[in-house]
Amino acid sequence: MYSFYEYLLLAVLLTISPLLSMGAAYLLTKYVLRSLMSMLVGKVPAFIAERYLFSKQNRNAINIISFISVFGITYVTYVLIVVLSIFNGFQGYIEGMYTAFDPDLRIVAARGKTMPISDSLLVALREMEGVKAVSEVVQDKAMLTYYDKQFMVEVKGLKRDYLDVNRLDTLVYEGDYAFEGMDGLQQAVVGGSVAWYINARISDRMHGMKLWAVSDAKELLTSPDKAVKSEDIFTAGYFKVQKDYDTRYILADFYMVQELFDLEFQMTAYEIALDDFDESANMAAVLQEKLGDKYKVETWFDMHDTLFKVMQNEKLVSYLILTLMLLIAAVNIVGGLSMIIVEKTRDIAVLRSMGAQRSMIRKLFIVEGVFVGAIGGMAGMLAAFIFSLCQMFIGVVRLNGGESFSDIQYFPLEIWWGDYAVTSLTVFGISVLAGLLPSIKAANTNIVVSLRK
Repeated sequence: MYSFYEYLLLAVLLTISPLLSMGAAYLLTKYVLRSLMSMLVGKVPAFIAERYLFSKQNRNAINIISFISVFGITYVTYVLIVVLSIFNGFQGYIEGMYTAFDPDLRIVAARGKTMPISDSLLVALREMEGVKAVSEVVQDKAMLTYYDKQFMVEVKGLKRDYLDVNRLDTLVYEGDYAFEGMDGLQQAVVGGSVAWYINARISDRMHGMKLWAVSDAKELLTSPDKAVKSEDIFTAGYFKVQKDYDTRYILADFYMVQELFDLEFQMTAYEIALDDFDESANMAAVLQEKLGDKYKVETWFDMHDTLFKVMQNEKLVSYLILTLMLLIAAVNIVGGLSMIIVEKTRDIAVLRSMGAQRSMIRKLFIVEGVFVGAIGGMAGMLAAFIFSLCQMFIGVVRLNGGESFSDIQYFPLEIWWGDYAVTSLTVFGISVLAGLLPSIKAANTNIVVSLRK
């Protein structure tokens, strides 16, 4: 439940903050944007547009419609920026979870599950510029049993130098990161959820778990005793990363896992840590070109491409839906400008009779539409920025994340200036479009008829 102060802060951020931001945006538009538009379309259209928009109108309906237009664009822009920032926050949070377990790059066989161990390739990879560390990994599925409990797991066999690739030992929340006990027995670091399902205990040194694996599927029907291999293993510790990993993996010694799956002189992947994670795509392309079609080089994003494609699509759909709402809010701009044209018909005719070209009249009302959009857009972005800072440093909106996001209390949020730039261009484009139709109508005003009114 929210406390009284949290409700109060949320109410301020959702109501008062956008209104105060509208005031600040009004001043910025009046004194800063007018100067900018003067340079773009000329001083006269910008000055008249500013006077028409901010001066008192004879019809109160015009002021009301203008306020509604600004208010609508403010709130939609506000929501758009916040939603995009939340998507950024979730993406950053998920990246942090998965990169804690996965390498920057992984090299696997292009065909099949395994590939031969190559010391020369390992040395070549380690000597490459930009490569921080490389380690060999063997991995496959097995059945884990403990007393009457059984669970299907992914066994990941690691060497001692794997901690140079990824510090998996920092994920252990109870017990030790060790694959061989002081008593010489084989050990494994078990995912916390796996341990919970089978009730594995670190303290049990008398009755170990058992790993079962099929080494040769062809012999399974004819000679099951030869096809199925098993290894006794004890629990060294529990690790926790994310539910998808915690319910799936156990970590064990490379050579023990190699023997379990009958993979002598074979392995499943080279896992690589880079000096600069942001260069993973470039490094993957370079490695793929050098290794040829026998190997497949995967970046961290390739390993989770489905997840991130879904997130990107959700972000795009959210942007499109909220942009549609901006278009609906922009209808009020069209209505407001149309009413201003009705009221200022005589003024427009006077300007035309004094020599003003149709192009100047069109610019005048397009600039007026831009002013309305600019006030709403800037106010929305300023309010969203304030909300984002409060969410990041104080925490405003709580998240009931269940098991997947149990370790975060509030919605993660990350400010990305690209979202502000895209939103600015979107609001600007919609404002120009909204002012286009009224501007054409104003430019076609009949001078003689209008002056007679």
